[in-house]
Amino acid sequence: MKRIAGLREIADQFDLFLIDQYGVLHDGITPCPGTIDGLARIAACGRKIIVLTNSGKDAAANLARLRKLGFATSHLDAVVSSGDVALQCVKNGILGPPFTTGARACVIGRRDDSYAFSSDDFELVDRPQDADFLVFAGSDAPRTSLQAYHRDLASSAKAGVPAICINPDITMIRDGELVPAPGAIARLYEDLGGAVEYVGKPRLLIFAQAVTTAALGPDARALMIGDSPEHDVAGARPIGSTLLVRTGIHRHLPEPQLLQLCESYGGVPDFLTPAFGW
Repeated sequence: MKRIAGLREIADQFDLFLIDQYGVLHDGITPCPGTIDGLARIAACGRKIIVLTNSGKDAAANLARLRKLGFATSHLDAVVSSGDVALQCVKNGILGPPFTTGARACVIGRRDDSYAFSSDDFELVDRPQDADFLVFAGSDAPRTSLQAYHRDLASSAKAGVPAICINPDITMIRDGELVPAPGAIARLYEDLGGAVEYVGKPRLLIFAQAVTTAALGPDARALMIGDSPEHDVAGARPIGSTLLVRTGIHRHLPEPQLLQLCESYGGVPDFLTPAFGW
């Protein structure tokens, strides 16, 4: 592992930059310092940039969020979201029944929010026990506690209703604070006896989709930049190199503890930096 002060030290080593969103580029409220300039400088070097995000929303919604926060989306070649990848898996029949279009789906997420599965491709139902399958797309925490999710999901788990988690993150940043993410709700559902399919980082499929989207060929040198040893670093190992930023969900951990966490997930990065910046 090599410690670097900024991306300028390694930018010429890579053709493709896969960049996590929350905790790397922004915290959901404001851009992290240096990120807007950093993206501009990578783009100026002629490198491809793809935002690779565990998000239950589609690419258009994520681009709109980035634009609202002040990012020049012209610097981005694409956004690949776990929500979009999961939806294509269902439409292509990769997961098999009951994960099919036309099925009754209950989308679990933030109240009054919309997700990739909130579409006419499915018969949307409000009660988990009435669904053919559940979609863990978002989290209503802290407004809805894990204890409340446990209560609300117990009957569907007992009935054997399967689920798909389209954002495997365990912790997420909301209003500057760390709260349980959809992956934590999915694990709770498994603890209740429910079966869950996962689509998104750290599963290889989403990384492969990002590389395919980049269309750079088999010899392209890819760098994944993220804040999660488990999801961003360990997951990206088969497709390229990794850079872990000290911002995001583990920002308060001293470096020795952070590196221990990396080792426990098999996610020791190739590079470590304080923050995303040039």
